[in-house]
Amino acid sequence: MTGFSASSSERHAGLVTLDIVLSGAAAAGALELVERRVRAFIAALAAGFFFPARLRDAAPAEVRAGSAAVRARFEVDDMPVSAFDVLGGMLADSRQHGVTCQSAFAVLGRREWDLQADSGLRPDTVEHPPFAVEWPQDLGGNYALLVEIEFAEPVPADIGQGLLDTLALWDALTLAYPDEADEPVEVSGAQAMFNDPRTIHYHEWIWDQADTLAWNLIVNLCCAWHMTRPIVRVHFE
Repeated sequence: MTGFSASSSERHAGLVTLDIVLSGAAAAGALELVERRVRAFIAALAAGFFFPARLRDAAPAEVRAGSAAVRARFEVDDMPVSAFDVLGGMLADSRQHGVTCQSAFAVLGRREWDLQADSGLRPDTVEHPPFAVEWPQDLGGNYALLVEIEFAEPVPADIGQGLLDTLALWDALTLAYPDEADEPVEVSGAQAMFNDPRTIHYHEWIWDQADTLAWNLIVNLCCAWHMTRPIVRVHFE
């Protein structure tokens, strides 16, 4: 195990700027890969994976890529700073694709956060989720993962598709949770659907070399969803 710990005790509110500069030896397509991961991180923040953090609507997020650098600006409220280690982990995983960064920083007000210096922290779950969370009793067996999310009421098909699209962001976030520092996370073959009008069935055929702390992000996402569409149960196996 990498020895990750969960913490959401330290928070930031206000402007965040990201400045990520790729190394001169970065592979072809490196800039596009880093930009996709930065955009996925910001989209995950907006969706609620780092609940109770939220993007401020008054200042839309900006992402710019060019000249071997990706830069972004956005404003947040109540954001756990451990979320930036998730972004740093996503960038670290990019090395598996030949993509390296010369430097990568997040500036939080007057504080500069080195995205390449992993603190070992990842965001915790909400202390008391407003629904049942069922964790597996046995983590042995195959390398698949099943998540079920049961809502209190049927979900209209058009809204349900949006929820499934949001849940798909989790694959990119999971890359920041390697079970072993030198072994890349493997996630693939995800299938997401509504088993019935109230229940999301999310199945990763391959979910390997990943720390189970990554599940906290799904619980937090469900807390965000619960505010407008109540949830009864979240189940992992």
